[in-house]
Amino acid sequence: MAEWAAHFAGAASTSVRLVHGAPKDEWSAAVAAELNTTDFPTRLRQEGEGVLARAVEVVHGVDPQVAVESEVSELSAARMAEALSADAAMLVVGACQSGPLRDIVFGYSPTAIVNAATCPVLVWHERRDSGSEPAPVAVGVDGSEPSKRALSAAFELASILNAELLAVHVGAVHETDQLDYGTSVDWQHLREAERQWLQANVDAYRDKYPSVPVRAVSVGASAAHELRSISATSQVLVVGSRGRNRFTAAILGSVSQNLVHHAECPVLVVH
Repeated sequence: MAEWAAHFAGAASTSVRLVHGAPKDEWSAAVAAELNTTDFPTRLRQEGEGVLARAVEVVHGVDPQVAVESEVSELSAARMAEALSADAAMLVVGACQSGPLRDIVFGYSPTAIVNAATCPVLVWHERRDSGSEPAPVAVGVDGSEPSKRALSAAFELASILNAELLAVHVGAVHETDQLDYGTSVDWQHLREAERQWLQANVDAYRDKYPSVPVRAVSVGASAAHELRSISATSQVLVVGSRGRNRFTAAILGSVSQNLVHHAECPVLVVH
């Protein structure tokens, strides 16, 4: 995760701020037991400082020119995300679950951080397919406002990473659905109409990102199923959240939440 952040920061000519969460209001007997000490607040901070020191080494090993700051935060996961995202271009958090120490920070998942943040959040999943062929940045597009924000962010990310953009529209129905459409459905025509609609959405960014190669595909079936499948061969999958307003925090849609937990590559959630 720190290695990816270092590569991205170098490509984007920006800095990295490493933060280890050790929320003082959420210390528990489980944490004390795992650390095998009665002075677990001090030990927890020491453990965090050790993690940060190793992460700083990773970043400098990738790119010595990237400026790095590090800190141990005693805020809860949600409050930490809200505070950090106020002046961050992107938050990067891990998706894995690894016992009480991590659970008290992430609440058993990164969802609390994604929902509380006001900037894009990249949820890190280790890629299973890291072959020699460069993988695309993939984005799901359905015409909604969240997906429009996701498409814009995906173009920007693909430009920074010098990657191909794969724009995917998932149709509402599929040729193999067990429904009686009779002979009235021309699937080839339907898919071509969807592809042309998607291409028109993608072409709107051509002038701003002329160097980004783009593939636009339209597929059928479940959006979560199709995008999860595509994540297996992508370097980042970009999705949109339902947004925020003055009264409520951002709430992930069911597709985005599914992918945050189950994708096979990093997922960038755009608010």
